[in-house]
Amino acid sequence: MTQLIFKNDLEQNKLEALLQFLKTWNIDAELKTSSRKTVKKQSNFSLASGIWKDYSLDANELRNNAWSR
Repeated sequence: MTQLIFKNDLEQNKLEALLQFLKTWNIDAELKTSSRKTVKKQSNFSLASGIWKDYSLDANELRNNAWSR
């Protein structure tokens, strides 16, 4: 099986014309549509977010306080 993936949305009449062209060459073609997948950008973990956002601690100071107990 070979797949042909179009990255942009095509007009319906262009898709129909393409399918008709493939059929003239005796190529069995099928049209499947799917929703676009969104790519989530991976962000780095930061101590400035979440519960530590209101405190003026940096990562090294927090580690020193935690390990000095």
